[in-house]
Amino acid sequence: MNIPLIIVILYMLMIVGIAYYSTKITKTATSKDYLLAGQRLRWYLIAVMVTGNAVGGSSTVGVAQNAYTKGISAGWYTGAWAAGAVVFGLFISAKVRKLNINTVSEVFLKSFGKIDGTIAIVIQVIILFGINALQIVAGGALLSTLLPEFFNFTSGMIASTIVYILVSFIGGLLGASMANLVNVIVIYLGLIVAVIAAINQMGGVSTVAAAIPPGEQWTNLISGMGPGVLLGWVITMIINTPANQTLYQPTLGAIDEKHAKKGMLSAAVMIFPIGFVAAALGILAAIQFPGLENSAMALPALTITLNPIIAGMVFAGLWAADVSTAIALLLGISSIVTKNIIVDLMYKDMPDKKQLVISKVVLILAALMGLFVAMNISGIISFLMQLLTLYTPYTLLIFAILYAPKILRKSTCFLTVLSALIVMAIWIVVPASHVVSQAVYLCLPISALVMALTAVFDKRTVDLSVLYQSGESPQKR
Repeated sequence: MNIPLIIVILYMLMIVGIAYYSTKITKTATSKDYLLAGQRLRWYLIAVMVTGNAVGGSSTVGVAQNAYTKGISAGWYTGAWAAGAVVFGLFISAKVRKLNINTVSEVFLKSFGKIDGTIAIVIQVIILFGINALQIVAGGALLSTLLPEFFNFTSGMIASTIVYILVSFIGGLLGASMANLVNVIVIYLGLIVAVIAAINQMGGVSTVAAAIPPGEQWTNLISGMGPGVLLGWVITMIINTPANQTLYQPTLGAIDEKHAKKGMLSAAVMIFPIGFVAAALGILAAIQFPGLENSAMALPALTITLNPIIAGMVFAGLWAADVSTAIALLLGISSIVTKNIIVDLMYKDMPDKKQLVISKVVLILAALMGLFVAMNISGIISFLMQLLTLYTPYTLLIFAILYAPKILRKSTCFLTVLSALIVMAIWIVVPASHVVSQAVYLCLPISALVMALTAVFDKRTVDLSVLYQSGESPQKR
């Protein structure tokens, strides 16, 4: 009897069961019920939906990997994510609730017309698709590493994809939010119990403290990763969140503005500590298993030494981190493709029942295509992730739309995004362009400059009243 496997299976059945139960709460089967939870999400469901999205493999296994050599400062990764959630909660959530939109891409479609809107849609879908493919890879790696007698890498990816599909397909946004209520508890419980168990197994706090390798980085909150890297994380996350569909969906699914804002700020509080818990596990792994060839194995190596029941809880927690992120991404892709591509651009009068069916079909296809990419052409994923840089111009545009609409012109969106595309292309093709550590440090000032220049030289203003009215068509360029 393999106790960790039993715990993982029970966890899987539980979250699928929760997704099914959510369908009993949603009385009316409409696309709004499915994609926006019928706008009945309370603040705590928004909080766990956003937290689950943020706390994926990078925030657990990835943080432990960095902490294995850099110490506790690696935990600031989730601190940066929390900063992004705070910015969204304070400056974006209440504002977007006043807009007549279903997705973030619709903001650009209605504000700047079909060409700019379509570009925004394509970029959003590609980014979400790339991150989802990474979650499939992470799920396969996790299951094959921690339960090698039952899963190889391929079967682990397939099993993960099936669970991602079931939870999001059955329950939609409400089911995913309710499942993430469990996921977040499982993640926290698994990692905290792992820290306590590992310390006890190694002889207690005093023994662990005495065994920490030489170097101030292990306990210094800054020096390990370095202030430059930490500041870069914060800037990147603050730039990425305002134009991120996975944050718009629970915000638009909230009961009202107060729940949307409270949920986002509560998510920031929940996201912040988990990185430091994972970092503590990375340090414990460095003490117990020095010299690992692959530092990504730090957390798995530590976990398999624990009591089987505790190990099972940790396995479930780590897998829950991948599941919670993947289901948010799949619902985001489904929303954008259904509402913005099929309905807004192709079939405006589509009956809602057909929209519901199509949104579920799109979700399944997105998951299966992600699995195919993960299994066959995983090298493309790193390229897709380069497109995260393109959140930069869209974040600037979002803030301008919400706070400074008078500076916007007909050409602002197209030229600002084009400048970011050029920066990204040069960054990828010309290594000599890497005069800074991240492409975003070039993209941000250049995009801002281009936006300012369009405000000066283009006299064609943009009418944003369409964003606040029902039943309006996107402007024509």
